[in-house]
Amino acid sequence: MKKTFRRKHVLVLAVTSAVFYSGAVWADGVSADPPDAEDNGFTVLSNATNVTHWGLGAAVGIESSPYKGDSSRVVPIPLISFDNKWVHAFGTTIDLKVGKWSGLTFALRGKFDVFGGYKGSDAPILNGMENRSGAFWYGPALAWETAFGTLSGDYLLGGNKGQMANLEFSKSFDLGNWSIEPHAGVDWLSSKYVNYYYGVRPSEVRAGRPEYTGKAAYNTSIGTRVDYRFTRHQTVILDLGVSHLSSGITNSPIVGRRYIPAVRIGYLYQFK
Repeated sequence: MKKTFRRKHVLVLAVTSAVFYSGAVWADGVSADPPDAEDNGFTVLSNATNVTHWGLGAAVGIESSPYKGDSSRVVPIPLISFDNKWVHAFGTTIDLKVGKWSGLTFALRGKFDVFGGYKGSDAPILNGMENRSGAFWYGPALAWETAFGTLSGDYLLGGNKGQMANLEFSKSFDLGNWSIEPHAGVDWLSSKYVNYYYGVRPSEVRAGRPEYTGKAAYNTSIGTRVDYRFTRHQTVILDLGVSHLSSGITNSPIVGRRYIPAVRIGYLYQFK
């Protein structure tokens, strides 16, 4: 199995960005705490007490690459958790809290994609391709917590790399120290995004690699996360998921997989 420290863009950032980071512990989405009359409304006007929670941990992800001839990748994931009245941050994602209204939360999100893209040396099909890099993604994010589960989503811009949108539904079941959370999501990736990461430019055309202009894509994902809290401060997480890439991506001559499985294992110590 090929090991690398660059994150595969579709699976980690777009298709299953909520798979490993969803929920209150992982905090990649807007925090969706139960409604409280004290902190309803815009954050700047809220009377809620400013309490800080923070933690540290580490995780590793194993996932298939969509590119032909590129083996599964092992990805380290830093877990730095911070939450107070104004800011909610986890890993490479930070949310500026705007407000909460009866279970509906709204934030402005920034996400650093430090592992995105690929190098031409990653696989034979990519030889001669210009390197594709990650991006800083930013935009609005929403979460709506109900008795049936949590519906969350965001719409992010990445400069010259296009746009993406994510919508996910999850439901957590608590069983003592265990928590089981099935989740399912759909992602929209703009044509500019797909063209950047999966397109083939005229200067990159080779035998067996014709020119390809990317089209907007809708990808779906399902999975289950299992948390085990073995002390008050320590939690171990296992997340299993699979994503389905749509034709806008799989029609590319450099793409060789339609289904992308992934597994994540992590540890988090919550100091406060």
